[in-house]
Amino acid sequence: MPPHPASRILIYLLAALAIPGLPFFWMAILLILVLPPLMLRQGNPLRLIWRTRWLLLVLLFGYAYSLPGEPLWSALAEYSPSREGFRHGLEQAARLVILLLWLDLLVLRLPAEALLAGLYQLFRPFSRIGLDPQRAALRLGLTLRAIEGLERGKGNLRSLLDADFQVDLPSQVTLCLTPWRWTDIALPAMLGLGLLAMWLLAA
Repeated sequence: MPPHPASRILIYLLAALAIPGLPFFWMAILLILVLPPLMLRQGNPLRLIWRTRWLLLVLLFGYAYSLPGEPLWSALAEYSPSREGFRHGLEQAARLVILLLWLDLLVLRLPAEALLAGLYQLFRPFSRIGLDPQRAALRLGLTLRAIEGLERGKGNLRSLLDADFQVDLPSQVTLCLTPWRWTDIALPAMLGLGLLAMWLLAA
């Protein structure tokens, strides 16, 4: 059986905390692990990367021109980005790419109902401090339905600015909750312990 939706979301959140501190060797392993399942599934696994291409370029050249060091292209003299900054920018852009690919695999590939049910089950323990998980899940469901309506066809921005624009939103959302299994708890727990060990070793 596939992992619990809440477990997949929790695994990604823990991975998002760990990946920025991983060395390049482990990032390469994560990239190798995520690409085959993405390629076997329908859809373009690089769509998130294409949508964030400008962010990646800004990240790359932001580091390249802000960090001091030897010029990357000596012919440009003081207008050249630094070699150290360019290398650091590549590393940060690679980390962002891996985060996006893992987000696509673990979270965005979930059906909308499963994603909402997983979020609801993650939010439910926080009801003791005043958070209403049902209201949060309903608002997120309406937001997803609105975005889905905008992405139908072409000219989304023009349709959004149209005075007669309407999105078919449901009055309620029904969530089908899946019971937790011990494996759904064990994997995030091991990742959490590994993340804690990394922090303790780095301290």
